Amino acid sequence: MDERTPKHPTDKLRTNVPKMLIAVVGFILVVAYGTVAFSAQDLVWFLTDFDARPERVVVYHGGQRTEYLSGAPDFDRLAEAVRASLASGVTRPSGIGMSADSLQEAFSQFVTVEAFFAQPIKLHAWFNTAHPTQMLFPITGRHSDQPIVFLGSNGQYLSNAPVLNSVQPLRDALQSTGLH
Repeated sequence: MDERTPKHPTDKLRTNVPKMLIAVVGFILVVAYGTVAFSAQDLVWFLTDFDARPERVVVYHGGQRTEYLSGAPDFDRLAEAVRASLASGVTRPSGIGMSADSLQEAFSQFVTVEAFFAQPIKLHAWFNTAHPTQMLFPITGRHSDQPIVFLGSNGQYLSNAPVLNSVQPLRDALQSTGLH
């Protein structure tokens, strides 16, 4: 018998089970990560950091509208509070939208913070948060029972607002400015 001929026909067909399991688990992880990254349109969807600061913050309170621009008193405190609230991370989509009537009430009857960004930004989450240039935080009134932020651009807000881990930094900043 030739030395190059296998002694048994199945000798060359042996499966390396540990390597196969590693390959299957690796494939499943890559597919799961890729699916979430594709649907969220964000390769780093798992991050919670957020370092963009708004260029303008508008606070609606008791029918009044107060606008804060860079350099104005309390602007830095409010802008940092917006950033800190967003940096707390996103827990889930809320499934809530803001109707035109609800938006009008938020501006005329309740305490609401609207933040405007110079460039479209990305809020990291496991679901798609688009690339908003403005955000609306209901502090009192409708939808204020959850730490929700409505995302939008060009004066329009999207439905399915993200629920943040906390908007307490924003509530604290408003309280320190006497607006809440």
